[in-house]
Amino acid sequence: MSVKARISSLALLALLALPLAARAESPAAAPVVPQPTLAVAPAQEVPTYLDAELVREHENFSHFARNQVERMNATILGGRHSMQIHKGSDGLYRASFRAINLPGVVCQVRRSESNPNFYVGNLIYTEQVLESIGKSAEACRQGPFEPVSEKTNRLIYTSKHGGGWR
Repeated sequence: MSVKARISSLALLALLALPLAARAESPAAAPVVPQPTLAVAPAQEVPTYLDAELVREHENFSHFARNQVERMNATILGGRHSMQIHKGSDGLYRASFRAINLPGVVCQVRRSESNPNFYVGNLIYTEQVLESIGKSAEACRQGPFEPVSEKTNRLIYTSKHGGGWR
């Protein structure tokens, strides 16, 4: 029975009971004995965050995404392996490179709107430019590095009901 049908049934019962209660107020009517009622909670759909398949797909996607981000971080153009070092007009050296902020990675998974057998995963990450300043090239290469700019990126992946993420 649908939620609307249950609500309609309960409303009808309430309307039917109303004339009986009105008659009970008249002095000639017999006393009304309250009848036990069965309270029926409306059927609720399972919330998205409790959908077991969706939770499983989110865990799989999170693992997949972590591996992707680590691979991207290792091969990023201008990354730590190809650090740029420049001497400024003030005599200080500046070392900079690009990296993905690993703790800031966000994974989102939802069912496809057009086909519930497919899942859509969003991988959101921030690419930062990190910079260190030092009196020598070697000193600035050692750090500490501070972020000077960042850019947010989003990658979209799909999966067919447990068939892996692409």
